[in-house]
Amino acid sequence: AVFHYTDDFHLASHLGRVSESLINASPRKHVLRSRLCKELMTNLKMIVEPSQSVLAQYPELYNSAVLSGDIENAMICRFHHCAVSYWTGALDLFSVSKQLVMCIKEAAKYQQKVVLFVSMSALNSVLFLSGRTTTEVEVKSFDELNEIAERTNIMTLVGQNFFNKMVLHFWMREYKDIVELSEKHSAKHPSSQQKRAMNSARIVCEGIAYLNLARETEQSTKWKKLGEKAVALMSRLEFMSKWNFESKLQLLQAELHYVEGDLQSAEATYKASILSAHNHKFMHEEALACELYGIFCIENQMFEKGCKQLYLALEMYQQWGAIRKAKEVQLYIDRVDCSYLRE
Repeated sequence: AVFHYTDDFHLASHLGRVSESLINASPRKHVLRSRLCKELMTNLKMIVEPSQSVLAQYPELYNSAVLSGDIENAMICRFHHCAVSYWTGALDLFSVSKQLVMCIKEAAKYQQKVVLFVSMSALNSVLFLSGRTTTEVEVKSFDELNEIAERTNIMTLVGQNFFNKMVLHFWMREYKDIVELSEKHSAKHPSSQQKRAMNSARIVCEGIAYLNLARETEQSTKWKKLGEKAVALMSRLEFMSKWNFESKLQLLQAELHYVEGDLQSAEATYKASILSAHNHKFMHEEALACELYGIFCIENQMFEKGCKQLYLALEMYQQWGAIRKAKEVQLYIDRVDCSYLRE
C-alpha cells in the first residue's frame, strides 16, 4: 500500500529496496517476489531506476511466480516484460512481437483474459509500426478490444488500448488525432493516477503534439499553455530520474523554444536531447530527437544539416524495426529532396 499512496517516490524506492532485501531472505521469497511486479516494478522502479536494469528483473520475477504456482502474477510479469521492452526500445520490434505472441499463447492456455487482451493491444501497435502481420495467433482489433473493455469493465485494457492507439498516432506525427483521442479518453475515463510508466510516455506524446499544433494552428496560445504544462510535468519526472527522463524533457524544451522563436536555444536543446538519449541507451528516442531536429532545421533553412539528421533518424528507425515509421520519414526526405547527400 505504501507504494500506491505515497507521493515521495524516492522514499518509496528506499522502502522498496528494504522490502526486497527482506523478501530475498525469506523462505517464502518466491511467493512474495511474485507479487512485486505491478506496484514495485512497474509503478515505482520504472520511474526512479534505469529502465534497462528494471527490465532485466522481470524474467526472474516471472520464474518466482511460476515456482510458487502464482499463474496470474507470472502472466503479469510476462506481459510487462514485453510492454517495457516496447516502450523503452530495448528490443527491436520483431523481437517484441515474438515475445507478445508467446505471451498471448500462454495467456490463452491459462485463461488469463486480462493479459490476453492487453497483449493483443500491444501487438496491434507493434505490428503496425513494424509493417508486419502475424498468423500465429488471432489478434483482435483495437475496436474489438474497446468493445470488450467497455462490456467487461476491464480498466487496464481501456488504458492499454488508449495508450497503444495514441502511440501510433504519435509516431506517424498525427498530432490532431492525438489530441482528439486524448480528450475523448480523459472525458470518459478521468483518472488521477500519475505513477504508471505509461503516463510519462503520454506526457511526451501529448506535449510534442501540443507544441507542434501551437506552431501550425491559429489556437497557438491554447496549445502552448498545454505544452508548457507537459514540460512542467516532465521536469518533475526528470528530477526523480535523470537517466529515464532527461532526453524526454530536453526534447519537449526544444520544441517549446521553437514555439517561442528562440531558435538558438531550440537547436542546442535538440542536440542535448539526442546526446542524452544516446548516452542512456534509448535508441528510438534518439531517432525521434534526430527526426524532430531535422525537421526544425529544414523549416529554418538549415537544409544540409536537417537532411543529415533525417537520414540518421531513418537508419535508427530501421534498426529498431519500425519499418512503417521509417517509410514515413523517407517520404518526408523525398519531399524536401535530400537525395543529393547520398550521391
